[in-house]
Amino acid sequence: MKKIDEALEGKNSVAILGHIRPDGDCVGSCLGLYHYIRQTAPQIKADVYLDSFREEFSILPGTEIVRRDFHGAESYDLCIACDASDRGRLGEGTAILDRARMTVCVDHHKTNPGYAQITVLRPETGSTSEILYELMEETRIGKETAMCLYTGMAHDTGVFKYQSTTARTMEIAGKLMNLGIPFTELIDRTFYQKTLPQTQIMGKALMESRIGAGGKCVYSFLSLADMEAVGASPMDLEGIAEQLRLVEEAEVSLFIYEMAPGCFKASMRSKSYADVSRVAARFGGGGHARAAGCSLTGDREGVTAAMLACIREELAVHD
Repeated sequence: MKKIDEALEGKNSVAILGHIRPDGDCVGSCLGLYHYIRQTAPQIKADVYLDSFREEFSILPGTEIVRRDFHGAESYDLCIACDASDRGRLGEGTAILDRARMTVCVDHHKTNPGYAQITVLRPETGSTSEILYELMEETRIGKETAMCLYTGMAHDTGVFKYQSTTARTMEIAGKLMNLGIPFTELIDRTFYQKTLPQTQIMGKALMESRIGAGGKCVYSFLSLADMEAVGASPMDLEGIAEQLRLVEEAEVSLFIYEMAPGCFKASMRSKSYADVSRVAARFGGGGHARAAGCSLTGDREGVTAAMLACIREELAVHD
């Protein structure tokens, strides 16, 4: 599939899905695709299905139309999954995927196994939003689509500073800016701005951080009680793994938080050489070489020790 218009041809209805715990690229790519369809093919019924996401993303046009009635939805001619590396990441959205007559996945996670009938997978690209731009007819991209895609690109490239950022990434960002989007406000509101609970819980994670794996991994842990103490939720934890990555002596950052008693989520980042997606894959997770995650069960000490042991092995490969 060279252009998204090919998949839309002859379709009357389209469902757009994102992954669980939607981040900036997920929200941006899904809403960007929605606005593109509404502008270029208004005769097609298009619906976006996403789990709850951070309030900051309400600055993006179209957040008010997002649906969450996954099991009550009708069957669609086409279902397009954005930024979801595997079926499990779609959560309840798999019910919509399975009922669709045609399925497409647009993604940039190298661990994607190809669960859709058509998969557009470009692991070398910094964000799914950037891939979608390349799949759209450039002259038909409007301001609303541009706002969403720019936000998605900014989030998954760390505001255009990760190694996945290329000259083409910056070229596309410039073209989107030229459509008159409020790019400064989009980045400030969705990337840098923090609520008081978000600021407090990040401070707690940073204060509790430790060095492990021979001094090359900085790690931290947050419990449900930690979050409850400041009125924070798992949606307020975005950015902590990236902040830990900035510790000077560490190659890898590991952030683990409690989702429910005995259930944990781990997020990892690396600076230059460690492939944290290989670590995540050993626990059934996935992601990118420099950013990956997984879910674990057990107790705090056990999951932390297991993750550190695997990180130590990954680091040893490069010694």
